[in-house]
Amino acid sequence: MTLIYVAIFASALTTALVQFATMRLPSSKVMAYTYLTPAWVIGLEAALAQGMPPLAVLPGVLATIAALLLLLRD
Repeated sequence: MTLIYVAIFASALTTALVQFATMRLPSSKVMAYTYLTPAWVIGLEAALAQGMPPLAVLPGVLATIAALLLLLRD
């Protein structure tokens, strides 16, 4: 049941929210926030005591944050 919920409802809601944001924000900001999804998942897992990912993941997270800062600057 959980898999069906995630596969259908959560994905549909996420798609609808991204489309809503695309109409109201510049495309670079929407793209930047979309790139943050993996970092949010890592942060949520850490907050819920699921453990941290291996240190090999850290360069990717830092690169994503650097790209985000470049996309969001004026």
